[in-house]
Amino acid sequence: KIQNKMGVFSKIAVLSTAVVYVSADCTTDSSQKVDCGYGTIQEDECESKGCCWVEDPGYPYCFYQEGMAFPTPAPTKTPVSCFSAANNATEPFSSDEVATMRSYFLSNVNIDGFGTVVAGFNDASAVGGSYYYHWERDGAKTMRALQETASSSDDSVNTYMEAYSNWVVQAQGFEDPNGIDVRIEPKYYLPDGGVFSDGWCRPQNDGPGLRAISLMIYANSVGLDSDVVKNLLWTGDSNVNNGGAIKHDLDWILEGYDSNTCDLWEEVQSSDFFWNKVTMKKALYEGMNFAKAMGDDDSASQYENTLGVINSTLFDQHWSSDGNYVYESTNRMKDGAVIVGFNDGFIEADGMYAPTSAEVAATIKNYNMEFCHEWDINQIDASNGLPGVLYGRYPGDTYQGGNPWVLSTAALGNLFYRGAIEISNKGLPSDDAQSLWSEVFYGTDSDFPSDASTAADLFLRAGDGVMLRLRSHVASDGFHLAEQIDRETGAQLSAQNLTWSYAETLSAMASRDTFLAL
Repeated sequence: KIQNKMGVFSKIAVLSTAVVYVSADCTTDSSQKVDCGYGTIQEDECESKGCCWVEDPGYPYCFYQEGMAFPTPAPTKTPVSCFSAANNATEPFSSDEVATMRSYFLSNVNIDGFGTVVAGFNDASAVGGSYYYHWERDGAKTMRALQETASSSDDSVNTYMEAYSNWVVQAQGFEDPNGIDVRIEPKYYLPDGGVFSDGWCRPQNDGPGLRAISLMIYANSVGLDSDVVKNLLWTGDSNVNNGGAIKHDLDWILEGYDSNTCDLWEEVQSSDFFWNKVTMKKALYEGMNFAKAMGDDDSASQYENTLGVINSTLFDQHWSSDGNYVYESTNRMKDGAVIVGFNDGFIEADGMYAPTSAEVAATIKNYNMEFCHEWDINQIDASNGLPGVLYGRYPGDTYQGGNPWVLSTAALGNLFYRGAIEISNKGLPSDDAQSLWSEVFYGTDSDFPSDASTAADLFLRAGDGVMLRLRSHVASDGFHLAEQIDRETGAQLSAQNLTWSYAETLSAMASRDTFLAL
C-alpha cells in the first residue's frame, strides 16, 4: 500500500527504454489512465517525462498521454520452473511454532477493545507509509481466518467476533466523508475505526462480501436465535441497524457487484476483477442459504439471482484466450489475487475452480514459470535444494523493488493442501487435470499417480514444499511474519507483523491438519 502526496497509488513498472511522443493529449478517460509515475512523484518530474498531470482522486495523477508509446520491456530469457514438491511429507511448522504465530496474529485483533484490526506495522516515513489502520478487506479476512483456524476449545473467538460485529454495525452507520457509500471505504483510523478521510484508491467493493462471509460464519456458530444475531447481524427490520450488518453488506452487492473499483493491491481499477467477483459469488451463495435459514425468502431469491448473473461470466471473462491460466482482469492479467481467490471464493456445491481442477492446474503451471523467473531468490532456493516456490503479487511488480510476498506464498501452500483434501474425499481429478498436474509436478504430462492415496500425498508434499520454503525465510525472525521477502537475499522486509500474512499462513496449516485428520 503506497500513497503519493495526493493519495493516489502508482506502482506500475517503469521500464528503461526510450519513450516516443506522438501527441500531447491529456484528455484520457479516468478509467483508462495508465500510470506513468511512482509513489511519490511530483508534478514537475512527471511533466519532464512527457506525461500528463491531473489531480483526479482515485486515479493516477501522473499518466501517459493519449497516443504516447508505453515503455517496452527488454527481451527476457525463457522462464524455467523452479518448483518442486517436498520429497517426503514434512511438517513445515511445529504446533508450538503455529501457536507462536497465532499469538502474534491475535495481538493485532480487537485494538483497544474497539473490534478493529491493525493491518501491520511500518514506519510512517518508509515507502508505503504507516500500516496502522484497519483495512476493510484485511480485517474481514482476518476475522474469517481467526474463526476457521481456531481450536474448538478456544472460547476467545466469540469475544473477538462480538467486538468486531459491534464495530461493523457502528461503521455502517458512519456518515462518509469522501462522498461514497461507507460500506466500500478501503480503510479506517485506529483504534476507534473512524473513516479514513485523506486521498486513497477508492472505492473498494470487495469489502461488503468479505465482511458478510466472516459474520455469517460467526452467526452460524453462535446460533441464529442468539441475541447478537437478532440485534446486530440480521434484525429483520430495516429500521434497526439497516436490517443487520450481514444483510446490509449483502444488499450492497445486489446493486454494486459490477461497479468500478480498485483492485486488491489498490493500484488499478476495473469493474471486473476475478478476486472481487469470486468472493462476491461466495458471499451471495452463503447469504442465500443464511437468508433462507432466517426465514427471509425474498432476500434469498435476490441473492440467488445476482449470484447467477456473476456466475454466468466468471469463467468466460477470466480464462485466458490461449487457455493457459485464470486471469485477474484485462489490465492486470497474471496476479496472485487469483490464487487467493481460488481459496476464499470456492463453493463446494458448484465446484468451479476446485483446487484440483484443470483450470487451477493450468494457472499454477503458468504462474510457477513466471514467479520462478521473476526473482533470484527462487533460483537460489532451488539450487540449495529447497522445495516449493515463492509467489508475489504479480509479474513486473515494482513496489519496494518487487518481491515475493508471504501471504501469496502461503495461499499457494493452502491451495495444495486443499487439493489433498479434495482427492481424499472425492478421488482422482479429471484426465485433463491429471495431465496438467503432471506437468506442474514432473514437467511431463503422463506421470500422475494412478491411485487417490498417492495423489493426495503428492499434493500434501507440494504444500509442504511451499511452506518449507516460506519457513526458511521467516524462522530466523522468530516466526514474526512481514509483508515481503527480499528478491535477492531472502530476508523479510517492508511492513512487519502483517496480519494478513499470519491469516494466510495459519489457514494453510489448518488445511494441512484437516487433511491429516481424514
